[in-house]
Amino acid sequence: MNKRDKYINKFKNALKKEDLKFTYQRLQVLNVLLDNSGHFGCDDIMMILSKIGLKVSRATVYRTLDILV
Repeated sequence: MNKRDKYINKFKNALKKEDLKFTYQRLQVLNVLLDNSGHFGCDDIMMILSKIGLKVSRATVYRTLDILV
């Protein structure tokens, strides 16, 4: 299992503990963080996702970041 898969599995477990679903949008938020180095705020993540044609609500980004923290 590679590093990315380990992060995704940890993320799935964290979502399960919070009784939340593992969704494509949440996975894409995680992928933005895994694929880019540096510090990203909600607006930064939304801009990156928008550039690849994916619409994710601000609430989903914030909730996902909260779970990842």
